[in-house]
Amino acid sequence: MKLRRISAVAALSLIPAAGWSCPACMVNDPKTASTYLGMTLILSALPLILVGGLGYWFWRKQS
Repeated sequence: MKLRRISAVAALSLIPAAGWSCPACMVNDPKTASTYLGMTLILSALPLILVGGLGYWFWRKQS
């Protein structure tokens, strides 16, 4: 059973298309690229905003 899984992973790693990223990353369309960049920035800032909002809420609650 374990050998079968290892063989399947090895076979899939030899297929070049299996290692590609999502199709949106490969498109040279400026609209797609700007949307992808915008969502990356929003998702990167989201944890900081949530932690900062929680800290602000605790700070206001103590005052």
